Amino acid sequence: MLLAFNISDVPLSNHRVILSRREHFPRHAFHKFPAIVTTKSSVNAICSHATPSDLMGKLKEKFKAKDVNPLAAGAIQPAANIPSSLCIIDTLQRLGVDRYFQSQIDAILEETYRLWREKDRDIYSDVFTHAMAFRLLRVKGYEVSSEELAPYAEHERVNLQKIDVATVIELYRAAHERIYEEEKSLEKLLAWTTTFLKHHLLTISNPDNKLHKQVEYYLKNYHGILDRMGVRRSLDLYDINHYRSLRASFPTLCNEDFLSLARQDFNMCQAQHREELEQLQRWYSDCRLDKLKFGRNVVRVSNFLTSAIIGDPEFSEVRLVFAKHIILVTLIDDLFDHGGTREQSYKILELVTEWKEKSAAEYGSEAVEILFTAVYNTVNELVERAHVEQGRSVKEFLIKLWVQILSIFKIELDTWSDDTALTLDEYLSSSWVSIGCRICILMSMQFIGIKLTDEMLLSEECLDLCRHVSMVDRLLNDVQTFEKERKENTGNSVSLLLAANKDDISFTEEEAIKKAKEMAECNRRKLMQIVYKTGTIFPRKCRDMFLKVCRIGCYLYASGDEFTSPQQMMEDMKSLVYEPLTLHHDTRDI
Repeated sequence: MLLAFNISDVPLSNHRVILSRREHFPRHAFHKFPAIVTTKSSVNAICSHATPSDLMGKLKEKFKAKDVNPLAAGAIQPAANIPSSLCIIDTLQRLGVDRYFQSQIDAILEETYRLWREKDRDIYSDVFTHAMAFRLLRVKGYEVSSEELAPYAEHERVNLQKIDVATVIELYRAAHERIYEEEKSLEKLLAWTTTFLKHHLLTISNPDNKLHKQVEYYLKNYHGILDRMGVRRSLDLYDINHYRSLRASFPTLCNEDFLSLARQDFNMCQAQHREELEQLQRWYSDCRLDKLKFGRNVVRVSNFLTSAIIGDPEFSEVRLVFAKHIILVTLIDDLFDHGGTREQSYKILELVTEWKEKSAAEYGSEAVEILFTAVYNTVNELVERAHVEQGRSVKEFLIKLWVQILSIFKIELDTWSDDTALTLDEYLSSSWVSIGCRICILMSMQFIGIKLTDEMLLSEECLDLCRHVSMVDRLLNDVQTFEKERKENTGNSVSLLLAANKDDISFTEEEAIKKAKEMAECNRRKLMQIVYKTGTIFPRKCRDMFLKVCRIGCYLYASGDEFTSPQQMMEDMKSLVYEPLTLHHDTRDI
């Protein structure tokens, strides 16, 4: 089976490059960020080339010129080419342009699943293809048993002399799709492939090799690879030689055919992300949030995170709403934590619950006035636009989300201020809300293009999705911040685990951290179970949002607190938002 490349052009948003003035980075972290100079020539380099839609037409013509006998969109060809088709799907996904080929990809995977159930030789006889088929089918939601990969679970049963590093990488990626605790085959597979790849890094003769860098990237923080950062990395490291069957099927198809489309698509999305950053900065100033004398300025952080997980041009509104709520939740959290008095914290909850503007004197302080009016005006504007998108009023639901998170902030403030003893279960029963995932996701999801009914939003499925993603982010956050919070006498899961096991001298901080990470991993798997399941209340497009946000938690808290003290994020921000990709050749040649 082979992809049929007669593609209907996908309408794209108009993109324009904004030559922005330099803005101040958050005063706590970004003072060393290098200046990014956008020159006239760099703007022309982005804007003078064909749009992705134009390039799609040229790619279509080029594929038609091949002796691959393409049929109508979504048509299926003989199964002999299934390895090539799967490689092409993986290539398109890693380069971030799979959305242009979605109907063809769906047809290929449907046929692949049929062949999987028949244990077709073209899938089962090749380790690389077998592992890739399992991963692509599981992620798509097909029921595929991990026991089919059991023959590779023990490295002693795998002839390492006959497989290459690319095959081990594919087994490693497949092992990461473990969603059930009892899938021990995948656990064992992950263990030996991880060891093998780490050994490969130590013994390779050419550390600048693209494959070496890809292995290093996967091993560093696989579950924390944000979608668009993964795309940027793949574009930098792309090598068609990684795919033997792909190169064999398309010997005359240059890397640049895929790369030209992907590079231009990336640059156009990047220009839109910079424009959205300017919109956020104007909104931040209009709300007078820059007048606050406390709190973290996370405008650029929120723009980066939303751009990194939601790349499609048509989801600009989703990104902006999500980013604004990251900013607002962060600032109000800072008010409750240390930026304001207890009375000010109580006051803002009272105001949000009442949901009415007041005279300046009634707010009690300028900080409360600024924060409340920012929330009030932002949400009211959002409610009007959401009414158009949803075809009904969602005002009551959206205000309730704000009341709920502020109520949890108050509970936490009272608990730690009054030195109230909590069990781990009591802490986690409310702290998953205060991490902010729920409000950011459900607010922004109003603009994802799906009609969200009360049945969906109030369902057990929605609650489980919100709880699992929030628990991952909360637990991983706690691991990285418990030392600081212990000094401030504000508990978290790690300190509560230590307290619960204080009579066990063998239960160390390392054990508490390990336990918290295991709990986060358990919630991550439960989240994947719901996201990958078919026939649920939420459409897959909505469920995917939760998994994307889960990756944010894994990214931010892998080895520190990247949200509050960005280190790696500063470099990633440059490549995702500021530095366009070089277009190596004129697309007219293809």
